[in-house]
Amino acid sequence: NRIRAMGTIRILLIILCLTGLPAGLLAADESREVQSLDALADDLKFQNGLGFLKIKKYDKALETFNEYLEIYQSGTHRHEAYRHIAEIYFNRMEYLKAVDKYRALYEEFSNTESGVEAYYNIGLCYIKMGNEKKAAEIFNEIVENHGDSAYRQQAELQLSMIDILGE
Repeated sequence: NRIRAMGTIRILLIILCLTGLPAGLLAADESREVQSLDALADDLKFQNGLGFLKIKKYDKALETFNEYLEIYQSGTHRHEAYRHIAEIYFNRMEYLKAVDKYRALYEEFSNTESGVEAYYNIGLCYIKMGNEKKAAEIFNEIVENHGDSAYRQQAELQLSMIDILGE
């Protein structure tokens, strides 16, 4: 009886392997392949934006990075795309547009160093626009709420500069 039961188990395992496992393995392989293609497309789109930046085609870079943000809602390069867009606007002295992108970056990544950097850069934009009061509010918030960030000390320096220039 024991030998007969072992034979039955072997037959059942063989049937299971022939019917159930390969389909499951194929589905898993297809899923990994789709994820791999998504990651590749994500990287390629972002790299296109970097390529335009490198050759100083800023309008095309803006277009490409904005498309990236629209298409890849969970993209691996979202914080970088926001930052590059904001920097282009900052360098063009389009500070309100830079603030919008830095704010989007901060809101999406507020618990990261990239998010705090973006918030700090919003303060710099307000200084450039002559709104030291609003800049001071932002720098004070960084000092109070992001004490472990490298941008805390820079925010303190900016606050000191605002105080000195305000005297």
